[in-house]
Amino acid sequence: MARTVLKGADIVTVDRSLGTLTDCDLLIDGAHIADIRPGIQADDATVIDARDLIVMPGLINAHIHAWETVLRGTGADWSGNEYFQVVLGLLGERFTPDDIYHSTLLGALNQIASGCTTMFEWLHCTNTPDHTDMSIQALGDSGIRAIFGHGTPKPNPRPGERHFSEIPHPEHEIKRLREGRFAANGDGLLSLAMCVLGPDYGDLEVNRRDFALAREYDLMTSAHVWGGPYRKTPGGYRTLIEEGLLGPRHTAVHANFLEEDEIKLVIDHGAAFTSTPIIEVGVPRPPLISTVIRAGGRPSIAIDSEIKVSGSMFDTMRAAAQLQATFDSLAAYDAQAVRRTSNRPDQDGALKARDLKCSSLDVLEWATINNARALGMESQIGSLVPGKRADIVLLRKTDPNLLPAIDPVQTIVVHANPSNVDTVFVNGKLTKHEGRLVAEPSDLVAMGARSRAIAERLLEQAAQLGRPLRA
Repeated sequence: MARTVLKGADIVTVDRSLGTLTDCDLLIDGAHIADIRPGIQADDATVIDARDLIVMPGLINAHIHAWETVLRGTGADWSGNEYFQVVLGLLGERFTPDDIYHSTLLGALNQIASGCTTMFEWLHCTNTPDHTDMSIQALGDSGIRAIFGHGTPKPNPRPGERHFSEIPHPEHEIKRLREGRFAANGDGLLSLAMCVLGPDYGDLEVNRRDFALAREYDLMTSAHVWGGPYRKTPGGYRTLIEEGLLGPRHTAVHANFLEEDEIKLVIDHGAAFTSTPIIEVGVPRPPLISTVIRAGGRPSIAIDSEIKVSGSMFDTMRAAAQLQATFDSLAAYDAQAVRRTSNRPDQDGALKARDLKCSSLDVLEWATINNARALGMESQIGSLVPGKRADIVLLRKTDPNLLPAIDPVQTIVVHANPSNVDTVFVNGKLTKHEGRLVAEPSDLVAMGARSRAIAERLLEQAAQLGRPLRA
């Protein structure tokens, strides 16, 4: 069993009891972290000189649609409705299984390259079993740790057809996957979840059947949720809780329009909320993170889709922190007091703002241990503790944008970006080293050409159907 020692590093454990360690060693033994302390001697181990490196847990992307990666760079200027109408309603039906494979592989490789070791792939484009299987194959080929979330297509309604909100999750597909590829939760890196319609996009009878199916096959669930009068299940999560449908193995994504009492109910039932802050920035509501914190929950953050935003969890952390600080400051300061003191906050307002401020460690937890908890993996990943899986990222602290790297946690949260990611271990296996993916395709140029050809075909089809996507 392969053993590796990281020597002399600054180690950000993201464990409150261990803290951040300087000039310290970390021993990887097979798939696990075996020891963290100064002066580790392991004669049979490969040694990596980490004196100029920051060692941190792998970032966790709790919600992404990597199957859409080939459309990266096309939808940054879209409204939310354009995304739903064009990507889910129109182009989703035109992705082939081969398109799904190349797009998902590209997205997953970018996550590894960007310092992310775990992702929740939320696949709506399950048009056929082949689409599903090619997504799973791409995740496996990438080498990332992944939860494969089996969703359902969301086509634009056609005359005479049932709306997708009235169609339960296909039991035969969950049975096929659970008794086949995921009979034992995969190979340790891949696991299965159900991406259900939930209270916003499914009626009550659909929710009854979907949550019962998830319980039957022992699967976590995830749902897109916004909140508001158009919800297909009146009462939303309140109704699901009254019906006994909601359990702790559930994540609600977005949920920006939910009232605080509903969010608290969900949290009290052990379920989690995941915010995709850059996607949600246009929502005229306080950030979901603020509401989750007030309700006693632990914020979870993610990217969503590279059609509209960067694939970097470093960017996502910063955006989440900045939005949180902005809205909490607005809540903390008394506008009249500010005007009375010539734009200087009164003492009480300043104290309130400090009380609400999240530390850099808080923010890093959102992207690591909190995401692990939201995905039901807190005992395995999300922090660097002996016995946990060796999902580890090494950053070059000698890069110009990180020097002098005085506080490693602040350096990660405020300054780091994917270009600083030197080395990545997933489950103890080296997946990126000295700035290059270990398992990158033999011909990235060919992969890029293939991805562009897929995008060009999809964009041309959209234009032919009256939805041109080019400026």
